[in-house]
Amino acid sequence: MVGPEERIAYLEERIRMLEESNAFFWKEKNRAMEALESAIRLGSFDTSLNRLDDPQPILEEILKRAMDLLPFKVAALYLVNDDSSFRQALCIPAERALEVEDLVARRIEDRTFSWALKRKKPVLTGVATFEPLHVMHVLTTISRTRGMFAGIIDGELRDVSDYSLSLLSVLLSKAAEALESFELYHSVRSLNRDLSERMSQLEESRRELEEYRKFLEFQVEKRTMDLSRANEEMKMEIAERMRVEEDLRSSEEMLRLAVEGMSEGLWIWDHATGSTALSPLSIEILCEAEGKTSCDRQSFQSTEAWDRLVLDEDRDKLNKKRSRCFSGKIPSYSVEYRVKGADGRSRWILERGRVVRKDGAGNPLTIAGTHSDITGRKELEEHILFQATHDFLTGLPNRFLFEDRLTQTLARARRLEEKAALFFLDLDDFKMINDRFGHAAGDLALQEAASLLASSVRSMDTVCRLGGDEFTVILPSVKDAGDAETVARRIIDVFDRPLKSLEGGARLRLSVGIALYPDHGNGADELLRRADEAMYRAKEQGSGHYSF
Repeated sequence: MVGPEERIAYLEERIRMLEESNAFFWKEKNRAMEALESAIRLGSFDTSLNRLDDPQPILEEILKRAMDLLPFKVAALYLVNDDSSFRQALCIPAERALEVEDLVARRIEDRTFSWALKRKKPVLTGVATFEPLHVMHVLTTISRTRGMFAGIIDGELRDVSDYSLSLLSVLLSKAAEALESFELYHSVRSLNRDLSERMSQLEESRRELEEYRKFLEFQVEKRTMDLSRANEEMKMEIAERMRVEEDLRSSEEMLRLAVEGMSEGLWIWDHATGSTALSPLSIEILCEAEGKTSCDRQSFQSTEAWDRLVLDEDRDKLNKKRSRCFSGKIPSYSVEYRVKGADGRSRWILERGRVVRKDGAGNPLTIAGTHSDITGRKELEEHILFQATHDFLTGLPNRFLFEDRLTQTLARARRLEEKAALFFLDLDDFKMINDRFGHAAGDLALQEAASLLASSVRSMDTVCRLGGDEFTVILPSVKDAGDAETVARRIIDVFDRPLKSLEGGARLRLSVGIALYPDHGNGADELLRRADEAMYRAKEQGSGHYSF
């Protein structure tokens, strides 16, 4: 049986424990409320700032809030230029701007800057180096990257909490949205000014139109009075026109000679007879396809005669366009097709046609056109296309063609439910090659590396150079990770020997990052990012390694 005193003591102890527990929960609640209010304050920017023509107040507010979160002794904002480069837009304090510039330049050189752009989270550096502790964080929205934050911390790592870094991410995310909103509002204001100006111009044009309408009505009345007098003059004009037409017929030959002087052959189709007449140059352009030394004009009195010279895969395209014009559905046409030359090579012909005479119902009676040899132009276009899609130094597909090939490979793998692999390769210590042998030798080394990569994979695989010493390999139709691993080992083994282009037995080793579809991602951007991350992990193991 418990006595009254023991019962009271028990109850007092229980009350004390409950009060301590209650105080603890109130403290946690207040801390959570403070965190919530802080996040709300960080995530909101005064929308009145969007009415300014200069984003400077927004930038100042961003840096002020960032320096309230963490003990930054200097902080700076970098914004993206139209050419995708970065420029320092604001630094607090301003007198330390060059210090931040030097720090960021080193981070660009060691690729920390690129890593911060990809990570989209705070990147802490200077933890285990002689440099001061500093933070880099990208300013990005859903649409695109707006800039980069860089700040030097006045303290040590223990002064930086995960909570403060999280709040910094919230702040800079909303800061990027605020900058984007400012840009959009600025564009809207500019459009409103243009619209107002154009509305004024529209009203002015309407007034001018009304005045011109009245003027036309006056002219119609005046013209009606002149018609009777014009009838007599028309008779004289008809006689004059008949004389001009005769002169025109004599000048047609001069026109034909002028056109042929521009290396274009002439042809005319007559509906009444269904025959065609070709100029000597036009026949010569077409006849060269058969390698004839002389051309038989009589054999080209119908369109079927030169149709036989057209390659089978182009003939249907030519006939469709020509028949639409000959039937009166379109007034003119222009079509490019190939014919076979005497040397067996295809030559390109540009054929144009236009209705020049119709009957009363609008049906074509006569169609005239030209033939041009455009083989040189087409070859130049193909050369330009190759330069636009391939790396000028190695001849490998460039980043533009790489993205197209990777998209096609993933679409095929998705359709056939296959696996595909993407390699991200980086030449280890390539800068030492340039420093030791010079950039000309470095270019030769890159060319030899490209040749070695291309010889190490299948003909169906794609080797690309993204830029610098970075390459990619696209492997469609792989069975599993073992297939990709076998190719990676083969590539690494091929590079385990001296390069012919370098003196002194110098070698190039590489690191390979591997990402598999669909194991490591479904989209092109995601696979490239994962392969890039794997390549960095491979580098951490030393030269000549691969990592998934």
